[in-house]
Amino acid sequence: MENSRTPINSSEEAALDHIEQYLDTADDDETLTQEDAVAHLMEQGVERADARAHIEQLLLKGYLYEVEDELRLPSRP
Repeated sequence: MENSRTPINSSEEAALDHIEQYLDTADDDETLTQEDAVAHLMEQGVERADARAHIEQLLLKGYLYEVEDELRLPSRP
């Protein structure tokens, strides 16, 4: 099955893009918590409630996962 993830809407996709860019430019030993991700999205102009909702949906739909309070991106095929 090619794309087994639940589709995301455009605002969730934009949030994911911001999080991916953040992680791409972060130091290797730097971690990203949900609160860090919310703060980063707020810096990009996203309201706090929306940022939290986007992260929750990205977690629920499998675009992010969490290990010991650290957000991670699943490996891509």
